[in-house]
Amino acid sequence: MGNRGGIFPGGPEEPFGRILNRDLFHFVLDIEVKRSRRYQNFLCLMLFKIKQFSQEGDRGGMQACYRKLGDLLMEETRESDIIGSLELDRLVVLLPYADMKAGAHVKSRFEDTLKYYDFKSKGIEIMIDQVCFPVNGADTMDLIQRALQIE
Repeated sequence: MGNRGGIFPGGPEEPFGRILNRDLFHFVLDIEVKRSRRYQNFLCLMLFKIKQFSQEGDRGGMQACYRKLGDLLMEETRESDIIGSLELDRLVVLLPYADMKAGAHVKSRFEDTLKYYDFKSKGIEIMIDQVCFPVNGADTMDLIQRALQIE
């Protein structure tokens, strides 16, 4: 699958393994939200905002960070979890059947994992947050808009 979602504008088209591009992730999220509504289940989006606070060099540091974070997420998530790109600076993990409490547990686990990687020395900070259905939104666009508002 290609990088049609525009992860790195101007960069080479490159697959990122299990990480869905933005368009495909939106499609899958919409299906999962409809399924959750139909069966009255929860779902949680774990957001990873990548913030570059040092402007040294080109975006190579950001790309390396994005790849490393993607690798870590693929190692740390279940096969049923869906990893995608929400925006240029945001990776997201869709956790089906996870409520706010389960999301908080997963967030804590990811924060502990990220302590072992020195992204700050590369001028990168990674912030983790969560958005849950139906608590933070009643439909797909509500969840996406809420996720994009988180700073």
